[in-house]
Amino acid sequence: MKCLKTLVFFVLLSPLAVSAQVESRMDFGMLMVGAERSKDMLLTNYNATALRDISHTISGGGFTVASDCPEQLRSELSCRYRLTLTCHREGYQEGMFEIFTSDKNYRVHLSGYCNPL
Repeated sequence: MKCLKTLVFFVLLSPLAVSAQVESRMDFGMLMVGAERSKDMLLTNYNATALRDISHTISGGGFTVASDCPEQLRSELSCRYRLTLTCHREGYQEGMFEIFTSDKNYRVHLSGYCNPL
């Protein structure tokens, strides 16, 4: 089910909502301090034209992102984001991952809990 949420989140349905902000959540669950967990997200362009000016930001302690997404994504192609939570300290962790495109912007609220050793 989590995989389905991720795919639905990144389906670009219509160029009509050019400045729309799409929000979602990604929970990394519980990890031990010193551990890390990664999750993948897919950005797929279902528009007839290329997505341009693709960029991203991530904030929050312990969260990082790696991506193979180009600045432009042609129609019917996909690229991948790998988000990782590394538990450096005990307690609830939260962050924000944002993707900006010429069509829509996306915001993902990140969370996880780091248990003590």
